[in-house]
Amino acid sequence: MIRRLRKVYLARFAGVMLLMPAAAGAQEGVALLEQNCGGCHMADETGALSRIEGQRKTPEGWLMTIVRMRLFHGMEITPDEQSRLVHYLSDTQGLAPAETEGYRYILEREPAVVEEVGAPLGEMCARCHSAARVALQRRTQDEWDLHIDFHVGQYPTLEYQALGRDRDWLKLAREEVVPLLAERYPLETDAWTAWAAAQKPEATGSWVFTTRLPEQGEAYGSLEVSGETQPYAVSGTLVTAAGEELPVSGKLNVYTGYEWRANLDIGGTAYRQILAISEDGGSLAGRQFLHAEDSLGGAFSAVRAGASPAIAGVVPSTLAAGSDASVQIVGTGLSGVDLTGALEASGGTANAYGAAIAVSPAAGSDGGVSVASAGAAKEDALTVYSHVDSLRVEPAFGLARVGGAGGSASKVPARFEAVGYWKGPDGETGTQDDIRIGVVPATWSVAPFNEEADQLKDVDHAGKMDRTLGIFMPAVAGPNPERPFSTNNAGNLKVLATLGEVTGEGQLIVTVQRWVDPPIR
Repeated sequence: MIRRLRKVYLARFAGVMLLMPAAAGAQEGVALLEQNCGGCHMADETGALSRIEGQRKTPEGWLMTIVRMRLFHGMEITPDEQSRLVHYLSDTQGLAPAETEGYRYILEREPAVVEEVGAPLGEMCARCHSAARVALQRRTQDEWDLHIDFHVGQYPTLEYQALGRDRDWLKLAREEVVPLLAERYPLETDAWTAWAAAQKPEATGSWVFTTRLPEQGEAYGSLEVSGETQPYAVSGTLVTAAGEELPVSGKLNVYTGYEWRANLDIGGTAYRQILAISEDGGSLAGRQFLHAEDSLGGAFSAVRAGASPAIAGVVPSTLAAGSDASVQIVGTGLSGVDLTGALEASGGTANAYGAAIAVSPAAGSDGGVSVASAGAAKEDALTVYSHVDSLRVEPAFGLARVGGAGGSASKVPARFEAVGYWKGPDGETGTQDDIRIGVVPATWSVAPFNEEADQLKDVDHAGKMDRTLGIFMPAVAGPNPERPFSTNNAGNLKVLATLGEVTGEGQLIVTVQRWVDPPIR
């Protein structure tokens, strides 16, 4: 059942966001809700269905609810109807943009976020799933109370698990957690009232963007979104920092008026975008990652082409001093570019992505460079460096998972970046006033994290690090007869990035498979 759950979650999640019909209209949505949910949820005098009316969720949250109804309560619904129902519920009972701020990392599937969750939610909720999963829903107090009943019924051993058996879990949940959740995440908010009445931004049109690919590094390009109904068609071009042009094509659905969910083919590789359209419709922000492996991806930033002058970013964003280079200013409405700071230059040649400018940073130059053009500006959009005082590995703590071996769970790699720093005013490295340079090239390796890892030869068994890309590919899952007790290929490793005489260090835990992988973890 656990494996089937994982497969269904992932298959339906991919399907509902790809090649599905347009969002349901109001009347159609009401009919869909009644047809598929009315058999179990009773309607009140206004026609609103019990339980459903007291909740608001993200598209992924509503999808998880519907899948659970199918798996555990026998709900029968076609993929087409499921997609339309997710659209309708997300549009009418979703979250406003302001309500997702600070928690989008869980929607964007950032692989290395460490939450800091205070009591009582840390012990009562975040011991089983992310705190962001709690924060990305809104309920009435009665619904939060019923949510406690759901947990006890669905997971009857939770009161006897770690951080549960040492306290009166149910009493705390009822008397402390429910009032807290009802106050912090209520159903009715000014933000949702305003967003529900607001004019929603358009996804269609032209966009120029910057992003980072797992193997090619920094990239930029353009997207054209077209169509009268969803899913919209997406086409465009991505240009790597090395100048290689890759065709882009795919499909896009938009939920709640701003939640951008696209599946794209970029040069023959499948990618997924989870982005948010800004409330004014002028920009996009979020994360793009490999469809087959969400741990490998990067931030995505875009501005609407043809709108007011705006700058999405600069590629490359770090530049070694003492050599000629071409810098692409990614933006729209740029009539001429001025670079100021550690690098002074003006002019540039307009192109489909903004403007390209030839630069020659002097040897020994160090510092940030601000970009301005036609009234648009971006401070410290580019950093020129002639030396690096220290390196930091990002993320400082990473996670990879063994997999494969014929099982349903694939390997989950981990990706790291080397970020250069200069000493700050105190003249010391590794202190709070260090000055960030940005991502710099490095040589990658791994070492045992501690004595136990050395004894167990984790470096030999846990997987391999790509010396150039900083991508760690874990080993195969299953018993390994070459290890003590034939244990699996788990490991505890130091991640080392080296540039010249400078080395940065992080930690990587290589652990076992994740069998159940819902859209919101």
